[in-house]
Formats: sequence, structure tokens, C-alpha cells
Amino acid sequence: MPGLEIPGEFLRYAVLDTVVPHAPGLDIEGALTAALEDGADDLPSVLSSIPQRSLLFFDENLPVRIVLRLADCSDTVLKHFLPRLDVRLDVFATDPAESVAENPTPTRDLIFSGLVSGEEDPLVVFNEFEFEGDEGSGNHVYLVWNIDAFLKRPRIRIQNPSLFFAASATLNPSDASLQDGPEDEYIPPLVPASTNIFQSLSGDKSFPQKEPFLPASRLLRVVPTTANEDPIFNIQQQNSHQIRVVPAASARIRYSRLNAYTGVPTTIANVDFEVTPFLNSEVLLDKADIRLSEGTIESLSDIPGLSLPLTCRPRDDVTFVYKLTPEYGPETNPSSTAMVSTLDISLGAVIHLSDDCQPRISMDWKTNVDFSMALNPTFGGPSPALQRPHRPTSLPMTPGNLNHPNQAALTAPGNPNRSSLRERAYSVTDVGVTISFSGPSRVQVGSPFSWDVFVVNRSSVPRKFALIAIPRRKRVDPRGHVARPSSSSLSNRKEDQVAEAVTDENIVHAMQKNVAGQEVELISLSTDIRIGPLLPGTCHSTELTLFPLAMGTLQLEAVRLIDVNTNETTDIRDLPDIVADDQPR
Repeated sequence: MPGLEIPGEFLRYAVLDTVVPHAPGLDIEGALTAALEDGADDLPSVLSSIPQRSLLFFDENLPVRIVLRLADCSDTVLKHFLPRLDVRLDVFATDPAESVAENPTPTRDLIFSGLVSGEEDPLVVFNEFEFEGDEGSGNHVYLVWNIDAFLKRPRIRIQNPSLFFAASATLNPSDASLQDGPEDEYIPPLVPASTNIFQSLSGDKSFPQKEPFLPASRLLRVVPTTANEDPIFNIQQQNSHQIRVVPAASARIRYSRLNAYTGVPTTIANVDFEVTPFLNSEVLLDKADIRLSEGTIESLSDIPGLSLPLTCRPRDDVTFVYKLTPEYGPETNPSSTAMVSTLDISLGAVIHLSDDCQPRISMDWKTNVDFSMALNPTFGGPSPALQRPHRPTSLPMTPGNLNHPNQAALTAPGNPNRSSLRERAYSVTDVGVTISFSGPSRVQVGSPFSWDVFVVNRSSVPRKFALIAIPRRKRVDPRGHVARPSSSSLSNRKEDQVAEAVTDENIVHAMQKNVAGQEVELISLSTDIRIGPLLPGTCHSTELTLFPLAMGTLQLEAVRLIDVNTNETTDIRDLPDIVADDQPR
């Protein structure tokens, strides 16, 4: 075989495959050694003796083994090329029952893609063997990498999903070859130039400036030479093993108001965890964590029957109840603003398939909670005698009129749960839309930051908007200059009927020199943000990226909300506070 000193020959006879063992703690080295001793020759035969998974689950953290077999590779060559080898694993979700005649391009979705960590050395197994006759001996080198693949749910709907694993290995060029490469990549080194047709005219005195040159490649037909075998720098897995995958559990969250007439906008959250009927095994629910960005959470499920861990059977549905209370200070008016907080939910469970196979699933997601005050249901509709075009459909409940006992404590200026700088701001527009802005109170000069914008359509018609940030500029002095007589008109000769100058050039120069600059201290990197169409009662979340250019307290002039359908504009001036300094945060 060709020498492996050439980089392109290192993967010439390599074979790549993947293994999903039934037991995560499998001794892969002992399994490979036992299969080789039994006389297994090719790589699929060697790996077929290892028990593998026949059913996978979405949201599972799956350990996978990637096996690469090299032929006639010495220990020196392996140590030389192994640091330059990148191994990747891609996991696709597809429907094996899909007909090729109906859909020539099979539907598939990439649910995981990752590189094997280069910090960990692979497991190396050498297998020496003798050729038949007197042809000598050879060896096979098996390299095994471990990688954990998180099986997230596909973004497309698949009727009968299955997973297939596609591994690939790439040999990167060395650093020395990249530094010592030729400057002109189109001219390889040590290749003779084409013959000059006008070589015989090189001594002609008729061409004193430059010798004539015409390459023979411009006139003759050049047939490129091809090598017998091109160098190989990357290989891919040839045998794709499809494994059926099903969801082991489903989770959702529901909200409900505790009391529409209370002064504190409290919300009850129900987190449901349901085991699907696709498996006939017990599921041990051992993690249920919920966190609120601005507010407090009180668990209403701390009873002996619902204490973690919980053992669940198929079709069991477990509900955790939490009481969510937002946090707001004296700058927030809960009766007329939209108070939105971020809720982080994390669930974890273990599936008991067998004693040596207990896969773990985890579900983590983030959602928004709207703590806006409910509207007054007794306001009623407009009477026939009084019809106003801009009459609101309902009036908000005023917390001050409810005489809540904790209202004074919540709005007290000394509340330690709120800082002096506002990180959130809420606005209610006349077009039936509530908008909330949230972001960092302190930023670094020269580093962009983002505001989270949450829009809720509370009107009865679909709306479509555009958001534009208007920077604040220094205002020019609106007072005009005082008319002064020009020095050229100070003449005592009244007999000369000459009109006085409007202004002197000295005054014009002084006004231009003292004019205020128009520097912008805070600019917006989000030039135009489109929102919608938003159906009645729906919400939308987006980001507004800003760039500070000066230190100190910075402000925007306004954030303009434009109704795309009617071109009606609304300037929102109630925005969060921004303090910029030169220290990284």
C-alpha cells in the first residue's frame, strides 16, 4: 500500500461508523477485542456484536460512540496525524415510510450537530493479522470517540420519525503548510512554464524594449494529466442506521388570574407533565424548577403526595401549581401599564427501560408572563345617547381604590427590591396596544446593548406596526439674533442716502462659531423593526439594539410606533434609564 507519510493517504482505506450502545457504561474496548478474536473482519461485523438501542426519545441526552478504522497505520503516523483530525456527528430526523415516488427529496431535519472535543484522546485498539500465503502481515487500528448528542424535537412535522446518524472525519492541513504555501495559489511550485513560440526572435533588434513572448499553451490543445487516485482528506459514514424515536413526555404551562379585583396582579401558573403512551416503562420525575425574572414564586404543591422524585406510569399527568407575584416600584403604574416578566421552566426525568439502560430527558424553555391589571367588567358598552369615536371599550381597575393592605408597602420609595435606576418601562397607547421595554441599567461605552420589547395587541382588530428609535440631539437656541447696526453704516453723513446693512460679517462669523454641536450620544442599530400582523389578544417579542457613544446618563428622544395600515404615529417617551461608563459589565 502507499506510504502513509503523504497526508492524503492517511484516510485512504479508512472506514467510519457509529454505535448507540444499549448500556451507556459499555466496555467498548472489551467488546471490540472479543469480536476481533471471534474472527470478525469488516467494521459492520465487528460492531454488530454490540447490543444497541432500538428506541430513542426526544429531549434525551444520548451518548454515542464514533468508530474509525484505519488500515496499515503505525504508531508514529497515528500520533502525527491524529491532532489534525476533526470528527463531526450529525443527527437527522426523517420518515422512513415516506414514499420515494411521492417525494423524491426525502424530508429530514437536522436536530443535532457537534464536533468531538479535541481535548480528550480517543480509545485506540490495534489488531494485527497475517495475509494468506507469503504476502506478509498488516494491521487495523480502531479509534473510538465519545460524544453526547441532545435529541431536540424537529422543527417540521414528521408522521413516523426515525433518527439516522451521519459521522464524518476531516484531516486539516498543518500549520507549516499554510505558512510556507506559495503566494500565488494558481501557479503550483516546480512546474515548468510553457514554451515560448517567439523564442527565436529574442535576439532581434526590432524589439529593443521587450522580448516577444507567446506561450505554446495559447495555440496547442493541452490535455491535463490526471493521477490514478486523488488524495483523500475527508470521509463520511457509509452505513446509516435508522432508529425509531418517540416523545417520552410532554409539558406545558397555563396561566390564570388569582383575583381580578386585587391590588397585586397575582397569577397562578400550572405546569403539566404528562407521560406519553408510547412506552411501557416507569418514568422518574426528579426535577421541576421554575424561576421568575422580576418577582417572587410560591409553590402551592408542597404536599407529601407531590414531593420529588415522583414515579409516573404511561398516561399519568402531574400538575405543579405556583403563585407568581410581580415586583414593581413607585415608578410603575400597574393600572395602566403592561408588566411582563420572563419565566424559566426546567423539567428533568429518568426513564427506566432496564437495569443497565436508564436514559435521561430534560425539557427547558422560556416564556413571558403578562401581569397587566384586568379591565373593569362593569364599565359596559356605550349608551345610544352618547356615542364618542375614541371612547375606550373598558376602564382599568385602579389599585388605589381597592384599599389593598400591602399597597403602601409595594409602592414605598424605600422598597429594597427595586433599584434607583429603572430597568423596565411600560406604555399604553391610544390605539389599544401595550408596550414594555426592559434592558440593562448600566452599559459600557462603545459596546452595543439590547432592549427587550414586548408588544400586546389589546384591540379588537389585527394590527401591524413599525418601531423606529429617534435619537436625542442638542436643541438649537430658538431665539433669533438681535438686529445690530453694521460698523460700515456708522456714518455721520446724513446726506448720503445709503441703507443700513442687515448684519455685519463679524456678527455672522461670531454666530457660526458659537453654534451648538449636533453630536448624538446614543444611536440605534435597529433601523426599522416590523411587528405583525398581530391578531387581537396576541403578543410579540423583539429586540432594539442601541450603541452608546458618550459617558453619563443617556436617553432617546422617543421610540416611534407607526401603524402600517393607517400611518398613525405614536411617540413613546417613557423609556428605561441608561447609564454609560467605561468599565466593562
